[in-house]
Amino acid sequence: MQSSIRYVKPLDGIRATAALMVIVFHFFQNISLTDPIGNVIQKLSLWGQTGVSLFFVLSGFLITRILLHAKEGKHYFKNFFIRRSLRIFPLYFLYLVIFYFVLPVFKAGYQSNFSQQWYYWFYLQDFSRTFGWGGYGPVHFWSLAVEEHFYLFWPLIVFYTPNKHLVKVIIALLLIAPICRFLLTSNGYQTFFFTFARMDELALGALLAHWECNGQLKSNQRRYFLTGIVGIGIIAALLWTQFSGAQNFWMQVIKYDIIAFIYFCVIGYMILLQENHMISRIFSHRIFVFLGSISYGLYVYQAITLTLTWSFVPAHYPLIVHFLFTLVTTILISYISYKIFEKPIMALKNKFQYS
Repeated sequence: MQSSIRYVKPLDGIRATAALMVIVFHFFQNISLTDPIGNVIQKLSLWGQTGVSLFFVLSGFLITRILLHAKEGKHYFKNFFIRRSLRIFPLYFLYLVIFYFVLPVFKAGYQSNFSQQWYYWFYLQDFSRTFGWGGYGPVHFWSLAVEEHFYLFWPLIVFYTPNKHLVKVIIALLLIAPICRFLLTSNGYQTFFFTFARMDELALGALLAHWECNGQLKSNQRRYFLTGIVGIGIIAALLWTQFSGAQNFWMQVIKYDIIAFIYFCVIGYMILLQENHMISRIFSHRIFVFLGSISYGLYVYQAITLTLTWSFVPAHYPLIVHFLFTLVTTILISYISYKIFEKPIMALKNKFQYS
């Protein structure tokens, strides 16, 4: 296993890209565009929804490589859970306070009771949304519940599973998720939100981390990842053209695997790029690195900024003005939040360094 974690700078750009994709998707999903160009843009924006899959694969990779390197050190569990809590919980719960108690005061939100809220306070909103339990909260927070569940059980599996057997566990997750989607779809439930229906995406990222940490990723393998991006991308495009908007049974079962394999190849390709490669330089640009550093805030605050856009930007203004207002406002709020709230709390992570 490699002795230290290599910082892959372009992955900051990948993280930023995932956040921007989701913002684009949410901006366009409720807009009616009838002109030909607008219609094409709106259809293309649907692909932004897969930014969540990109987040999942990337998280699976980043978290697993941390766990594998920290496995032999001291205070493995304490350091991991405290460091994750310091990064995730403050902003998560701050936003819930804003959503449930501040926005309703300004007539910008629904006055809910605790029976509707508690799923979100305990990271169970993905269960609530899947099975119709009546929870109410930020609609985009379902993915944060999926990741939090991964953070809870994956450190245990990595720690107690011998390195040579970890791939078997990953393969099991790759099989369990589509089986779960099959069962959910067969019984009339959505597959989009549920933790165990999306776990294969995180598992693919974990597989990449396992290969990297064991020295199994070689620069000459880059062409295989590029072939995967192109080949699977073409298949995905053809299937999307055929089944977009249709609730086809088998597409509900396999579509996340297809999307995740594309992003698996993208991240694998980026890992193996030389630093001076043009693509690596683009995704390592300081703008991408900056956006990557505040990507958590970009994802969390996007709903508020969309509300601000439709409330304060006159409807007759060009759509590009609405979009730029949304984007700039999201970046500004996320940056302020990062500087004055998140970063000071994250500084406490230095007290819990991995051995």
